[in-house]
Amino acid sequence: MELIKGGLFLASMWGWLFIVYRKGKIPILFVPVVTAVGISLFLYAGALTGMLNPSSWLVVGAGLLGFSFFIKNVAEKNVSFPAPTLFSVCFGSGILIFTVLTLGFRFEHYDNFSHWAMIVKSMLITDQLPDAGNQLVTFKNYPPGCAVFIYYVCKFLGNAQGVMLLAQNSILFSCFLAVFGIIKEKQRFLLYSFLGMGCSLLSYLNFTIRINNLLVDFLLPLLAMAAIAFVYQSRDSLWKTSLCTTLILGFTCIVKNTGIVFAGFVLAYYIWNIGKKKGIAAWIKAVTVCMTVCLALIPYVVWILYVRCRFSGIEQKFQLAFGKQESLAVSKEQYGQITEEFVKAAFSTSNRAILAFFLCNIAAVLAVLFVRIFLKKQWELGRVLVVVDLMAILYHIGILGLYLFSMPEEEAVRLAGFDRYACSIMVLAAGLLFMQATIDMEHSFAVRIEGNGTYRAFSSPAAKLRYQYMVLATMMIGVNFLYSEINGLLYIQSNYSQSLAGRMETLAGDRWQEEEDQRKYLVAASDREGQVSNGEVFYVSRYFLNAPNVEVTERLDAGNMDEIKKEYDVLIILDESAVHTGTADVENAVWNRSGVYPLKDN
Repeated sequence: MELIKGGLFLASMWGWLFIVYRKGKIPILFVPVVTAVGISLFLYAGALTGMLNPSSWLVVGAGLLGFSFFIKNVAEKNVSFPAPTLFSVCFGSGILIFTVLTLGFRFEHYDNFSHWAMIVKSMLITDQLPDAGNQLVTFKNYPPGCAVFIYYVCKFLGNAQGVMLLAQNSILFSCFLAVFGIIKEKQRFLLYSFLGMGCSLLSYLNFTIRINNLLVDFLLPLLAMAAIAFVYQSRDSLWKTSLCTTLILGFTCIVKNTGIVFAGFVLAYYIWNIGKKKGIAAWIKAVTVCMTVCLALIPYVVWILYVRCRFSGIEQKFQLAFGKQESLAVSKEQYGQITEEFVKAAFSTSNRAILAFFLCNIAAVLAVLFVRIFLKKQWELGRVLVVVDLMAILYHIGILGLYLFSMPEEEAVRLAGFDRYACSIMVLAAGLLFMQATIDMEHSFAVRIEGNGTYRAFSSPAAKLRYQYMVLATMMIGVNFLYSEINGLLYIQSNYSQSLAGRMETLAGDRWQEEEDQRKYLVAASDREGQVSNGEVFYVSRYFLNAPNVEVTERLDAGNMDEIKKEYDVLIILDESAVHTGTADVENAVWNRSGVYPLKDN
């Protein structure tokens, strides 16, 4: 039965891809991302109206109709399959490798168990968004944009952690594919190898995010890059540009609260692009821009209203406070301290983001000067660099505001998540610079290929030789970074059994019962690396146990054993070093070992 469901799901997805490509006239490299965000927005609407389960079946059914349409066209020989290119073979091979690896990945990051994976698990069990009565999902105001797509995939392919990761990574891969859509001269493989090298270099900035977690900080900049690539590639088609921009940004805004910032950067580029169009009446431009902006923001606005309505009176994370003492946010007296720590962190040499910022600036300036002096050409990269730097500065100011006015005090004072936030904007900044450099490079060739064939693609044999060397160099650098990323991921997974999540899963399993386990659990764990004090043991335990009543202690001794037996139903010894009953305590000697110990008959 599961194989049948999986087969129907895959056929349905192929049907959707074919319909979007054939009927929507969407460029083929943008089809996957447009399809994914379109399905997600439909499911999002279904989730808000309490019809998540019927909506998912409706999407599958419509996709199967699309698959039938595809089969009909194949039978009538109305479908032509393009011959494989070097780019398609390379990109496809990379996707296959990461797909196989992803299916074996397991969660480790704290945020998976505190909200991202916990939200998906709740939705898969209940077929609805977490409500006010849900005791397991702590942060109920987190937008569920990516979660609904993961839910949709897991509903038909299984709820393993690897499948969840594959669902989210499929959107990442579709964004990367869309980025290559900016290339016009398809026969110039150097453009693909150079841009591919740039995409692989982004793994350096993704070190704190990693694709073996459901964290969305890497997805946000990639969605923005995909949207910008579409605006650039389809700039001659007003309606198509506006429609797809609306879909991608509408989804971006509900992936995470900070998604509104990334959407704002894309909208600025979209408005500038529409404004410089010729042959279109000013009022048409104005109406189109207003409609696109409003429609793109509707999913986010609806979510804000939904949270206010469904969770009124519940203290939520990331609520604006502006120094109010009754709020969880920081007080006015701490503004100076947090600002000082923020500036230090932003300019610290241990910060990957600031190192990438300076490296990108140096590389871009050198590239512009080299082309100007030796090739006598003027690249747009210099102007884009100024815009990108301004974008990064504005983003950091916004993040500082998040720490001061919205984030809970406990997290704000330690600048929780700063590395991820900073790397997220630098992924977008570096990505945009590589995209612009690719466009400039394409315009710098002395011989145009498009429409003229490839019989004379170079101005001289020496130019061809330089071209070949550059292809070889960019491919070697790109493959090296991908190889390093793969090795890093494999190393992490090889040590999973020793991780907190691995140890808890070994002891308790991964429970998916429909009813929450209402028994009271006590977990004994040492506070190594702050795993108890920062709440990580608490959230990891709740996730795997599917139980809301979990408490954590750093110490068990003979003096509190009788009280523990009365108050709790189950004791879990996660770390033996947290037990101090002593060898003379014969009655409780068994508790000196890791394990799960029922304390009551029920």
